[in-house]
Amino acid sequence: MKGKTEIIAALDLGTSKVTVLVAEVCETGMTVLGVGTAQCEEGLRRGMVISIARLVDAIKSAKRDAEQMSGYMVTDVVAAIGGVHVLGVNNRAMVSPRHGEIVDADVCQVLEMATALPLPVDRSVINVVPREYSVDEHDGIRDPLGMSGVRLDADVHLITAAKAAVDNIRKCAERAGLRITQLVASPLASALAVLEDSERELGVVVLDLGAGTGDLTVWAQGSLVHTAVIGAGGELITRDIATGLRTPSACAESLKIAHGSAWAGMVSPGDTVEVPGVGGRDSRTLARHYLTEIIEPRVCEIFRMVQADIQKSGYEDFLAGGLVLTGGAANMPGMVELGDEVLNLPVRIGVPRGVKGLSSILGDPALSTAYGLALFASLPFREDMPQPMLPCRPPKRRGRLVRLVRKVMGFMT
Repeated sequence: MKGKTEIIAALDLGTSKVTVLVAEVCETGMTVLGVGTAQCEEGLRRGMVISIARLVDAIKSAKRDAEQMSGYMVTDVVAAIGGVHVLGVNNRAMVSPRHGEIVDADVCQVLEMATALPLPVDRSVINVVPREYSVDEHDGIRDPLGMSGVRLDADVHLITAAKAAVDNIRKCAERAGLRITQLVASPLASALAVLEDSERELGVVVLDLGAGTGDLTVWAQGSLVHTAVIGAGGELITRDIATGLRTPSACAESLKIAHGSAWAGMVSPGDTVEVPGVGGRDSRTLARHYLTEIIEPRVCEIFRMVQADIQKSGYEDFLAGGLVLTGGAANMPGMVELGDEVLNLPVRIGVPRGVKGLSSILGDPALSTAYGLALFASLPFREDMPQPMLPCRPPKRRGRLVRLVRKVMGFMT
């Protein structure tokens, strides 16, 4: 990479594992230098910290591995925040430009006003995503700077989260020796990593299906219009297998990964699996279709939850781009076929795209959020902008905010 470079780091806190990613950034791109992961089965549950000590240990372990692979010490990170408490809402604000021509200060003011949404005392705005601007009621404007007008409107999508979750995540990062410079909603980070520009324009849904939750974003006409999190993920499938086959949870997880299929049509009649017993009981050999008969109904239920949320958004008729499925659970065979049938939408698996460096490692849907966080963190340092990078809360420096917003809106033109 030529020219001045910056080292950035991302911290993804999931229900089952923690990931730290280190990358080098310059004006023309980003190269991943190191990735560290650590299992953390009981640190988070649906985005809420349930054990500070275990989560801190997992963050330290992932941080150490990422530092060893990259050769850089990690101190500042952009971190993900997810869970059922994450919600999106659309808002609109208006200002009157003081000089008849829209300048940086006007854009900052209208975004700040759009962020000032009445919220419960236990919630805060995490990310602000400009959708479009209107100047003197002429809508569909992506970059209003320099235009003449007496009224500037901004439509924005705000992503909110529980303050307690935010505070506890910051506390865990600090105890692990990290400072969180920005928080990014997990659904937004995943979408940044896997979506194509054409899909956003056509209308598309992104489902990041992890262990504990499913992160959902809906995009239409290039803009984020809906954000939600469903309280179901791969853990529910594992529990069903453990109960249905009477096997320990760890064995159920292994069976799911090695032999699981969400689509019965992909399982040959003669396939068998070895199921370990509980409490020292002997293992049993069962037909593999018994495993599929447990998995398929649960995955159907999850897809129906997704379908209900899409209908709630009001954009179910504007999704020509279909559904992009990412996250660890996307690795299960048959997910695309079952998703096509239940949702009546074209489904594809989304993996981090445009990866430079460690591409063999990052070809995993489970790392989409971590890579999306790195893309977000690279925004202030890049000029190439291969995909949209979305700003968080309006920063104090107005000039920087306007540069960020211009980059965000620029990809839509």
